[in-house]
Amino acid sequence: MAVLAATILVAAGGCSTFSGHNGPLSAGDGSSSTCGSGVGESVFTFGHDLLTNDSDDPVTITGVELIDPENMELVEAILLPEPEPPMRMSIGLVDGYPPTDYTDHSDGGAYWEMRRVVGEATVEGRETVNLLMGLKADGAASMEGVVVSYEYKGDSYHVETTNRFRARKQCGGDD
Repeated sequence: MAVLAATILVAAGGCSTFSGHNGPLSAGDGSSSTCGSGVGESVFTFGHDLLTNDSDDPVTITGVELIDPENMELVEAILLPEPEPPMRMSIGLVDGYPPTDYTDHSDGGAYWEMRRVVGEATVEGRETVNLLMGLKADGAASMEGVVVSYEYKGDSYHVETTNRFRARKQCGGDD
């Protein structure tokens, strides 16, 4: 299993929004690059993205795809409620998937039980959720963000995030 060493290289509190159709779902306003240490095949939980429905009506998340993945694949994508104190922030980067600290220990799994699987998940009006993904890396791997597809009032939309992830033998040096 991977030995986790997360490094936030550039952090600005979220991700950029891009929608070719001016839909109501946004994904923050910054970008970051995160590194996880692992050798060979490694599995990570990546939860740096908060999605906000800026409308009064619900949107249905229909899919999530990695942008420019190299030796990386999506295991699963889920939505969790926006973290509240004492957590105060999203899960971030955790070694393994699902994230054991959130499924078993921290609150007896109560937070994890509130998860909604992408493809069936609805984000209510004015709601913010944490997009959490299981990612499998095979050696040196990367992705440049994700495209979140969704439906709103019968139309299809998408939003792109710009939180990048790299899996490397050792984080903190040159790629």
